[in-house]
Amino acid sequence: MFALIFASITFVNHYCFRTYAFDLGINNNAIYDYAHFRWNDCMVMQPQFTNVLSDHFSLLPVLVSPLFWIFGSYTMLVVQWVGVLFGGYGIYVYFKRKSAKPYLPVWAMIYFFSMWGIYSALAFDYHDNLMAAMFVPWFINYFDKQNWRWASFFFILILIAKENMALWMVFLAPALGLLYWRDKKLVGIGFLYGLIALMYFAMVVGYVIPSLANENRAYLHFKYDALGKNYGEAITTIFTHPVYAIELLFTNTTNIPAYDHLKTGLFKMLLFSGLWALFLRPQYLIMLIPIFAQKLYSNDYAKWGIYYQYSIEFAPILAIAVFDAVDRLKKPVWAHSASAGLVVISFAAVFYKMEHKSLSWYINDGVQFYSPRHYKQAFDIYEMHQALKIVSSDKDVKVSAQSFIVPHLCFRDYIYQYPHVADADYVVLAVDPDNTYPLQGAKQINDSINSYRHKADWEVLYDKNATLIARRKTK
Repeated sequence: MFALIFASITFVNHYCFRTYAFDLGINNNAIYDYAHFRWNDCMVMQPQFTNVLSDHFSLLPVLVSPLFWIFGSYTMLVVQWVGVLFGGYGIYVYFKRKSAKPYLPVWAMIYFFSMWGIYSALAFDYHDNLMAAMFVPWFINYFDKQNWRWASFFFILILIAKENMALWMVFLAPALGLLYWRDKKLVGIGFLYGLIALMYFAMVVGYVIPSLANENRAYLHFKYDALGKNYGEAITTIFTHPVYAIELLFTNTTNIPAYDHLKTGLFKMLLFSGLWALFLRPQYLIMLIPIFAQKLYSNDYAKWGIYYQYSIEFAPILAIAVFDAVDRLKKPVWAHSASAGLVVISFAAVFYKMEHKSLSWYINDGVQFYSPRHYKQAFDIYEMHQALKIVSSDKDVKVSAQSFIVPHLCFRDYIYQYPHVADADYVVLAVDPDNTYPLQGAKQINDSINSYRHKADWEVLYDKNATLIARRKTK
């Protein structure tokens, strides 16, 4: 059932042009290069980045890139879809082995699949941190089982998924060891995993990414001005001004009143998703310290709330913490009732957020798999796919296209996100009032379309269905 629900979100969104240059487009362009045994030179990200690894260091697309030959532009979405199901099954396997209550593993898996972070992430493209989060239940399972070969395998997958996931493991692995505080061996192994993760994170952020960036530029994703200009200053601020650091978790640092509710909205959703369980065994709370920090200390207000992929890491830890607590209930009827009640509450919170958005510019259509609007667009979807064949049939031409069109056309060496045209041979523009980024509003799109109708050095090949495809005239 959940496989069908998740498929109806992620695959339908891509077919209906609700995936974008950032992030599915850049990943599709990367796996196209990797599948051809080439270094990625991602034109979608230019001029800021020359390749995708100079933005975020993720090696998972390299590993799965051969699937490009089978699934085409859906490849990373298929991988992510399987990953979510695999993560849920990991929750089931863990409690199947740990709990004597036969029904509890199923309830735990359903609870995991009911959490908002999964739906919000699937509704917005592909993300490497989602894949890392789905490996966490398996790492915890094999750590508990003391199967170090498989624990290390999933530990490595988490590290290479994305550089900030290594920082997560700096906290998660030692905290996991502390769950077994009576066993000094397990505590020591947990801290050893954490030390390895710290060394990997420092190497990637301090040396690898800067060496791949333009002009040997430093890592660009430290954006926590409220704490300091770098990781050293941030750590110093947290320890020397702890009250201030705690206040920041709840404070709107933008001075824009419209964003006052975002952080409190996150805590409300987490409360419905089992936040209380973190305080029953504080080791689980320690595991999530870097996740809270990277969200709530960020300059980017979009990360403060519950939308997009920025809440997925909570899902596996909360699910395990909650049902660890439920498993401790001695009477089976209490445990059964608690399991059912928790699932109902979580689903109710998810449905409420599907119906009511906290940000005016957030489009709910992408996550409302039960709504007819989810399967429609402002233009004829089938006609758009047919029109794009004018361009997609020739992999050698250079293309500039709008963000929501890029993921469908980026299996080529040169693909730009409009309005960056550069030396493109084709320009593909379409009017979707809800998706005009990076342009500001439908008027700018219409103005761009109208301008290409009259450019002397461009010829219009297609001009209907609120879409224009123009080709640069050869000299």
